[in-house]
Amino acid sequence: MAEKIKALTKKQLETLKNKLLEEKQSLVFNDKNGAAELDLALTNGGDDVEQSISDYNNSHQLRFRNREVFYAKKIDKALKKFDTDEYGLCSDCGCWIKFERLMARPTAEMCIVCKEESERDESNSFIGRQSKSLGKVVDLTGMMA
Repeated sequence: MAEKIKALTKKQLETLKNKLLEEKQSLVFNDKNGAAELDLALTNGGDDVEQSISDYNNSHQLRFRNREVFYAKKIDKALKKFDTDEYGLCSDCGCWIKFERLMARPTAEMCIVCKEESERDESNSFIGRQSKSLGKVVDLTGMMA
């Protein structure tokens, strides 16, 4: 039987909100650094190896920026939940998420039981898998021929 989780205290909520704000502030590619300021290296006149290295570095810089933009959106979504007193509630079962889980992952939207069940269902389903980072359905039916 699942244990009953108590609502978060005001002190816990304040701690978690500060943690979210600190994480958002610590992002390398925050709002101050737009796409134009990425300082992507453009190699003109270099040989193929230099161009390949430049392309490789640029793609990684863009990938990291995209990941941070995605994470910043998750942080903003979590911060908005403080205004509606929904922060810390599991989006699946409606129960409270443990403080320890939220300290480890302050953008968590599901309690550990629901998250584990969701991941189990996802890993057991070949058709209709979802991208964990983008939340988009991945169509694998075209691969079956």
